[in-house]
Amino acid sequence: MAILPIKPSSYFIDLPPELWTAIFLLMDGRTILRCSAVCHRFKDIIQASMELQYRIELVADGMVDGPPSSLTVGERLTRLRELRRSWATLQWSSKICVPMPGPCHAYELVGGVFCKMHHSAPQPFRARHLTAAWLPSALDPQGRTLVRENVGFPTRDFAVDPSQDLIIYFKGGEGNVFALELCVRTLSTNEAHPEARSPTLRASVLLPVSSAFMQIVDDIIGMWFLIEPERTHITLWNWKTGKVIVDQSTFCAPPKTWDVSFISSRAFFVTTAQKGGTIEIFTFDGDPTEPEGSSSHPLLLTRSSSAHESTASNFVTQPKSNVTHVASLHLPAILSHIRVVNFSTHTGPFLARPPSGRPFVAANEERTHVFSLHYVDPNPEAVRRQMRFCVFLKNSTLERYIRQHQNRSSAGEEGSSVPLAVPWEEWGRENTRFMVHHWSQLEWLRYVTFSITSCSCWSRYVHGHRVVLPAPATRNGKAMMCVLDFNVHRDVWRSRCCPPDDDAMDTPKATVISLDKPTTPTSQPTVPKHPRERYAISKHPCFITEPSVEDHPLFFPVPFETALPYRELWHEQEVEYSGIMVDEERIVCLQVSDIRFIGWRSVWLICSWTVDSLPLQTET
Repeated sequence: MAILPIKPSSYFIDLPPELWTAIFLLMDGRTILRCSAVCHRFKDIIQASMELQYRIELVADGMVDGPPSSLTVGERLTRLRELRRSWATLQWSSKICVPMPGPCHAYELVGGVFCKMHHSAPQPFRARHLTAAWLPSALDPQGRTLVRENVGFPTRDFAVDPSQDLIIYFKGGEGNVFALELCVRTLSTNEAHPEARSPTLRASVLLPVSSAFMQIVDDIIGMWFLIEPERTHITLWNWKTGKVIVDQSTFCAPPKTWDVSFISSRAFFVTTAQKGGTIEIFTFDGDPTEPEGSSSHPLLLTRSSSAHESTASNFVTQPKSNVTHVASLHLPAILSHIRVVNFSTHTGPFLARPPSGRPFVAANEERTHVFSLHYVDPNPEAVRRQMRFCVFLKNSTLERYIRQHQNRSSAGEEGSSVPLAVPWEEWGRENTRFMVHHWSQLEWLRYVTFSITSCSCWSRYVHGHRVVLPAPATRNGKAMMCVLDFNVHRDVWRSRCCPPDDDAMDTPKATVISLDKPTTPTSQPTVPKHPRERYAISKHPCFITEPSVEDHPLFFPVPFETALPYRELWHEQEVEYSGIMVDEERIVCLQVSDIRFIGWRSVWLICSWTVDSLPLQTET
């Protein structure tokens, strides 16, 4: 009797479900989702596992898992689904007041902690008083507040990362004005941070700093500042080792740089007004080297020979620079007489790790960058002298060009040392969304425009893939807010808009969702409506997949389209707030006369603060 051979593939598929579950748990969420499409058996095994479903839905919602805690996988999955449903409807049920008295010299909202500095006398750059509020949340309904009357020295600004118990102060008001001095402390005790080799970071400057912005990303503290008109300088330290990683000896931004933002702990980009606007992507390593023959002016400026030639010729660094110019992304071409007078950018804060007790946090690759673009016709007799746009771009797009450059360098391709020069036509349409700025300056730019070349305005209106903006009042005079969500896939959208019943929330099974490809925009572009008109049509969530066309012949030689899909949800506010911020669990509304938290069933949504009837002041 002949024995039929066993097909290896069949034997492989028929392994016990417990073994397949253990194998799938070694994979990331996207790979698990792909495996669910291999065969019905894989699909059934994956849908039967609550932990595998949790992994998939984390990726679908643009989140990463938090540290171990008392919460089970089932409880985390339930909270994730509740959070998804709450963001899809903006429904909340409670209000909590948190007093935040006193003026505000500088502030931050990071990891659910709101911090502000203020001074007792109207003297710039001498703030000593710190107030830090751990905002109420589903896991900590009470929250807590820390008040420190005197941090020990005058400060001009600060940056904070609660996940590392870290606060770094920009010291000001005394000492050498030709030196940057940062003090590295713990947020909880105000003592020198135990992971910092030196409690003070220093760097020399040629002239006194007029304005500055700080950001912490893991082990890097970055500062971009002005010491002369129209010239931006960037200094990066590794706050743990105390070493300067990037400064004027290794990198110098071009004269038309407008703003700077991190992509990750080893990459940043600058926005420039060159050639109608460019986004210049750079990477750096953590091992600073002294350049040979360094001078006070390491930047050599030359002319580019092509309209879309890389602006690398504008970034000539020393031979041993640890900064690499990766790519130059060009914006749509503008008419020759049009000028870019503002190209600022803003994104959410960075956390080195998920805060203790937090079940999940936003993934870095899903973060959205928001740009404020302002074009001006210098002709005083022009029919229309200016146009403003808000532009949205996902961090994953910038990371993709970094990976392309790294792959070219690893393969030893010819010209791999030259940065990628990417014209708008090759990258812009599918990866961005332009929106004409219908809001007045007081209604929107005070929240959106933040640049080191301008005064500080409300920030932290972006977190992960969500952006929250104040909107023009409706015709009945009611104040509005708009939430934009750029993490959209067709099936994910269905699950967000049509959440399962409460009983189904506790079941391990969930609809399999597609993450590999973003939603394909429809072929017919549309002209965007005014926000008030869009709200009048529907007060329900709106899924925008069709491209929008920007046809403005007084500013652009040809029309162009942008097609980054997003979800839009409008909400009528009880009152008009002074500012709006956002994080994973809450929308934070700021008001000068009151402070409230309005929460969802299990997470808090809205916050505002009072300054004892005094106008809120932000100084840089």
